[in-house]
Amino acid sequence: MTLQFVIGKASVDHQASLLAELAKAQQVHPDDQFYYLVPNHIKFESEVQVLTRLAQLAGVENGAYAQSGVQVLSLTRLAWFFMKNAPAYQLPRISQAGMNMLVYQAILDHQDELRLFAGEADRPGFISLLTRQILELKTGQVSVLDLDQVAKKLTGTSADLDAKLHDLVLIYDSFEQAMTNKYVANTDLLNQLSTYLEKVDLSHAHFYFDGFSQTQFSAQEMKLLTTLMSQAAEVKVALILDQGTPTADAINEQSLFFQPSRTYMRLYQTARALSVPVLRDIKATTTRTTPELQQLETYWQSTATGVTATQTEDLQQADHIQIIQADNRYAEVARVATMIRQLVAEKGYRYRDFLILTRHLDQYATILAPIMNAQEIPYFSDVQQSMADHPLVELINALFEIKRKHFQYADIMRLLKTELLVPKTADDHEMNIDTFRDALFKTENWVLKMGYQGSRWLQKEDWPYARLHSDDLGTVTSADQATSEQINGIRRFVRDTLVPFYKKLDQVKNGREAATLLVNFMTENGVVDRLMAWRDQAIDAGDLVQAGQPEQVWQTFCDLLDEYVTILGDRLFQSQDFLALLQAGFEGADYSQIPSTLDQVMISESGIIQMNNRKITFMIGSIDTTMPDTTLPTHLLNDQDRQKLTLPEGEYLNDDGIMTLQGEPYINYLAFMTPSERLIFTYPINAGDDAQNQISPYLARIQKHFNLPIISHTAMPQADQQDLKPYLGAKRATLRHLIQASNDSRDRNVDLSTAWQYVYQVLDQGNTKALTEKLLGSISYRNVPAQLDAEIVTGLYGNTINSSISKLEEFYRNQYAYFLKYGLKLRERDEFELSPANTGEFFHAAMDQLMKRVNAEKLDLATLDEKQLNELITEITSKILNDPKNLQYAILNSSQRMTFIKQQLIGVVRQMAATFHKQSQYTPMRARKTEVLFGHIGAENGLPPLVFDLPKEKQIRVRGKIDRIDTLKLPTNEYIGIVDYKSSEHTVKFNDIYEGIAMQMMTYLDVVQQNMGLVADDEDAQLAGALYLHLQNPRLRPSDIKTDIASALLAKERYEGVLVADDEMLHGLEPELDVSEAAKVFPFKFRKDGSTAKSNSIITMDQLKSLLKYTEMKITDAGNAIFDGEVELNPYKPASGMTAMTNSPYTAIMQFDPMLPENSYRIQTAASKAADIMAQIETEVKRRELH
Repeated sequence: MTLQFVIGKASVDHQASLLAELAKAQQVHPDDQFYYLVPNHIKFESEVQVLTRLAQLAGVENGAYAQSGVQVLSLTRLAWFFMKNAPAYQLPRISQAGMNMLVYQAILDHQDELRLFAGEADRPGFISLLTRQILELKTGQVSVLDLDQVAKKLTGTSADLDAKLHDLVLIYDSFEQAMTNKYVANTDLLNQLSTYLEKVDLSHAHFYFDGFSQTQFSAQEMKLLTTLMSQAAEVKVALILDQGTPTADAINEQSLFFQPSRTYMRLYQTARALSVPVLRDIKATTTRTTPELQQLETYWQSTATGVTATQTEDLQQADHIQIIQADNRYAEVARVATMIRQLVAEKGYRYRDFLILTRHLDQYATILAPIMNAQEIPYFSDVQQSMADHPLVELINALFEIKRKHFQYADIMRLLKTELLVPKTADDHEMNIDTFRDALFKTENWVLKMGYQGSRWLQKEDWPYARLHSDDLGTVTSADQATSEQINGIRRFVRDTLVPFYKKLDQVKNGREAATLLVNFMTENGVVDRLMAWRDQAIDAGDLVQAGQPEQVWQTFCDLLDEYVTILGDRLFQSQDFLALLQAGFEGADYSQIPSTLDQVMISESGIIQMNNRKITFMIGSIDTTMPDTTLPTHLLNDQDRQKLTLPEGEYLNDDGIMTLQGEPYINYLAFMTPSERLIFTYPINAGDDAQNQISPYLARIQKHFNLPIISHTAMPQADQQDLKPYLGAKRATLRHLIQASNDSRDRNVDLSTAWQYVYQVLDQGNTKALTEKLLGSISYRNVPAQLDAEIVTGLYGNTINSSISKLEEFYRNQYAYFLKYGLKLRERDEFELSPANTGEFFHAAMDQLMKRVNAEKLDLATLDEKQLNELITEITSKILNDPKNLQYAILNSSQRMTFIKQQLIGVVRQMAATFHKQSQYTPMRARKTEVLFGHIGAENGLPPLVFDLPKEKQIRVRGKIDRIDTLKLPTNEYIGIVDYKSSEHTVKFNDIYEGIAMQMMTYLDVVQQNMGLVADDEDAQLAGALYLHLQNPRLRPSDIKTDIASALLAKERYEGVLVADDEMLHGLEPELDVSEAAKVFPFKFRKDGSTAKSNSIITMDQLKSLLKYTEMKITDAGNAIFDGEVELNPYKPASGMTAMTNSPYTAIMQFDPMLPENSYRIQTAASKAADIMAQIETEVKRRELH
């Protein structure tokens, strides 16, 4: 029975001294048993290293070596070693999730008694926080009784702490009772081991502790050590400590070695209390680090507390401690990987000689893997991958959310996109996954478009399906029918799979039945089979890491259900509570990781104990927020609470926040001393979002003291750079930097250095040749679309283009957008929303029906009263909105908000009807035809298209729909005009006609002129003009009301556009109009002498003819350009207002950038004044007629 310490600074080899002592003791007592105990995190590596060293001490260099007398164990494995056959060890092992369930159960049981925690059970993370606090009390040896007594002593000091301790005692007591004789947790094992070992003869057992300097022994571990000291032959403890501290007086809280000195004192005092002899300390003297690292150690020990300022000094070997500053985290890790690759290739290092450390690995989680893989470096990372994102977890979440929210779109898609529930085909085989995806994507598009939610998924009738395009004729194709079957197949699968499950779920009485139902559902619907198929696919692909995940996550799910059934199985089933417990279980579950090889780089965190067998350590992320670390864990009992607690002797909790932060210099010191040869610090300057990182104050002190240069590493190399060492590694990774250098060569117009040219020669051969040529070819890429060849053009458009004029306007706005939209037929996914197109269609349909009724029943709007007008509008709008074949207005009945909007839209129609009624009192101009189709194949009563023959037997046929054709019959003549309805203000702009982006009105007039005999009674009728009518329910300002509201409304609803300067017609339009008065309905005004005032709205017949001729020229020009394969990226930019790129759905495809030399807008070329534009148009027409 002895206790002995092996002490020494971190630069010496404690393990060597311990093993030397072990070897000596083994020679003296060859039949005794020796236990070498290490933290669980380093157990595997320690076992390998201990056996290797014992072999060396035994003189075995290369042969096989076995050792039965020495066991290398962690404390939990020690419990297994001694107690594996003991009854207590046979109890089921409970997981963190299981303990969460016990705590949750305790809260439910004591709901009425709790003062503080009763309403917290549903708060995310609270159950886990409370469970962690109970486990901390257990490891601190604080029993329920002890906590209750402490709580009673503190009663009245703080209402918050009183309530917290009261609730904690209740929950803790309930938790302990639930655990007793039913489960065993890792926190219970050490106490059970201590009790067990008190009855075991350990007089021939020797215990050696190594690697426990970084954190204090918990109270439970101290109890075990107490048992070992009093029972075993000897206990030896290695501590990284400069000198022994047997009493409290010898401890300095500000010392670098405060943590291990406190451990030393506790063990020493315990041994004295047990009358166990404490032998003289063994000083570890074997140095394992280079002189430079010892210099750093000496400096760090003297200045860690900030007490002593020392003179600066230089290192003997300057490169043994280095500092590298990188542009960003990616460049930082890339530089580290490059250095590792080069050191292995050139200096004879093995990958296992390297350790990469940082305080928090999560900041590098997404960066490390791609860089290490690109450099072909084997590595093992301590980054834990949570199961919470696995498709099975997503499936479970979605399964319960669909029921809770009653079949909402997002939840159903979440469920189906896991691809764990897949429909079966007619022959009862699982549907091909590509076929399933195709059907699912089409279903999602249709559901988004139609807004199907809730009961629509459960209906027996199939969903109607038809593509709704404004330029289609509504014919149902076989492709539509096939798509309809796919969509309804998915709908039926969802309904037939989920509804029976939910019905059974509603009938379950307790948790046991619910868990059984869920497992059966998963098994019967092929979820387990899909998981195993994924495993087999990953094995076939050689990805063993991925292959292990499906089985692990399914096993975790089954384990969670087992615990749930055992703990809460007989309770009333609550689906939300059940889901929350499963979620908490998966959030706390990580995939187990197994090193794939012994020779690999280790990546870990500086706060975790490390082996000291590495030669080079990289301390990445050495910035001010992580070195020292300023983040503290959250505890239920905060620092203020802990300071008030006075626990009995031998019981203590974890350190408070201040003490934890005071330990930062020591934690970093241990990390600095992990290598034996070199220590390399790196840190990124850029923190993202324009923020900058600051160098760690620790590192700044080291840099200043040793006069270390800061090596700057830029993320991208320069083209004329000769020293390429920071960028050379595996071929694939080096190619990336060659591309960057080549880009720099182009941007700065400099030649690649000879070094880069040599790199290119090496990469441009062998298995990297094809990739090198492909990627380098991208550098000369210019964002200019290539002209289409004739074969592609014919394939896209055929020999005849049937086009609406709006499509050709799109061509003039941007040729490439026209190609994407009408050539490739790319379009954004439709969503269930009230788009401007929907409202426009509704207004057009209402106006059309109104005018058709007026004409069919020979009504005169001027003579109808308000009641007759309202009844007419109600009848018309109801017929349109309630048409079962018209799916696009379904949204207007989808919610209360949409019902309100529907009333607003009907209100606009009523107002426009009232406007027509009012306008008809001022003008004899009347609607003759509405919704007049031209150029539509199969349309009844339609007009022929505008046909333009082009070279090479090509043709363009323009089709469209004229909203309204009006007629004015005067004694000597008939005048025909057109009206186009718009949902916003419009007028005819000559500059837009000139540029080809507003040809609609002129095209419609051209159609009317060419078919005058079909639209007018008199085939010699004259064109009156083209007018826009803004469909609106106008808002009036006080300044708008000059005489009365009716006149103000009429003024707001005037037609805008162009009229022909024909005095007879203009006087006939509003016969009651006085001179010097603006027209009430139309855009013109008479002067005092009765002539028409000059205005952009009044043009001569010759000017109109020029406009019509010019529009025809623009149509043929567009047709020729399309058939020639022109697809220029030339978005139109007017003198003011929005460009063709504004709100374009194709910006991501086009990648248009006006800063690029090859990308530029097509700037407006038309003159600014209307008269000048007309002159330009007339000149262009005459020029073309001459040719």
